[in-house]
Amino acid sequence: MTTADFINRRTEYRFAGKNLKLDLSLGLFSSAGVDAGSLLLLKSLAKELELDGVAAPRRILDVGCGTGTLGLALASRLPEARVLLTDRDELALTFSRHNASLNRLENVETSSRLMMENPHEFPYDLIVSNFPAKAGDPVLEDFLRRSLEALAPEGRTALVIVYTLAERCRELIGLIGGNIIHEDTSKMHTVFHFRSNTAKGNRPAVPNSPKIADSEEKTDEYTEKLLTPYIRYSGEFKMKRTRYHAHTVWNIPDFDTLSWRLTLIGELLEREPRSGVLLCSNPGQGHLPLALAVRKGARPNRIILTGRDRLQLLISRSNLKNAVPGLPVETLPLADPSLLAGSIEDDTADFLLTDLNPVPRTDWTAPLREAAAKVVKKGGEWAILGRSADVTALLKYSKGWTPLDDRRSRGWRAVILRRN
Repeated sequence: MTTADFINRRTEYRFAGKNLKLDLSLGLFSSAGVDAGSLLLLKSLAKELELDGVAAPRRILDVGCGTGTLGLALASRLPEARVLLTDRDELALTFSRHNASLNRLENVETSSRLMMENPHEFPYDLIVSNFPAKAGDPVLEDFLRRSLEALAPEGRTALVIVYTLAERCRELIGLIGGNIIHEDTSKMHTVFHFRSNTAKGNRPAVPNSPKIADSEEKTDEYTEKLLTPYIRYSGEFKMKRTRYHAHTVWNIPDFDTLSWRLTLIGELLEREPRSGVLLCSNPGQGHLPLALAVRKGARPNRIILTGRDRLQLLISRSNLKNAVPGLPVETLPLADPSLLAGSIEDDTADFLLTDLNPVPRTDWTAPLREAAAKVVKKGGEWAILGRSADVTALLKYSKGWTPLDDRRSRGWRAVILRRN
């Protein structure tokens, strides 16, 4: 599948005299048009920023860029600026790159990151964000603190947040030593522009945050520190007869108990222990790959985690590394599971586990079947979990696969197939 397969509609908007076009997707935030929060933030930036002359921002960071609304508007109005767009969602980054090309913007870069995740090459003159309402209070505080540390002496952070979190955001800005220099409000959103209260002078970008390292041991330590503000719960879980410990994070389901859908496929995973190369698509908190890896008799020699969401990949990898020390665990960010074909070698997986989350109104079934047939070895198995209608659509044509088990409950369906 290509980016064009995910486009829902095209919209247009205007910022400081510049017209821009955006292609949108039903798989991403604000699929009907530019959202009201972003428009409020852009209006405040046009009013409060110096957009011409030596005082215009030249180093800009858009955190949680989505389809690129904020960062691309600034890149269009400030062609001399370097604009970095970051998001944890690989599909969002794909659309940001696509929309940058659509608007012929060459001063834009993208990077897969969690909020203010390092590394940053330089302090920023401007950091912008349409902050996600469900990220969680610790994540908000972490973002605010790190954004101040990553600013140049005269730089500012400008964010829009839903009105229900506005008072908490204002309180946190004060607690971390920030000074609010501008504020706008609407019925649903609040915009804050703020900078540090500390004395002027060059500061290193995010000095107290973990640095990315090359070795696996140091990478694991980096990931643990990076995930700290995202952790919502830590405890024991049980999937059928398999017990394991896991950390879980904000804004991903199944953080304290296992849902019916996971319990449903857990019954199928108990059929027999798995060995060899296990490939898990959309791993969530990591419950399913954990259950596969720690089950009595399991002998995985390698696990590959793939999906759109960097947070899912990192928390799942962290849980696996803690549960089975020494087990090779790889992460492969992909905007869609069908892109597995071509991203890894054919006939790689002894066992493929796919948790379906298709983008509405896309023709996803045939590309996913083709990808699975390429990456699963002959005699290997494919476990599928999803809404009953989605699984039925996927299995409408299942030539080359033999059904081994099939369970349904409360609108969900789980199946296991063997490749002929």
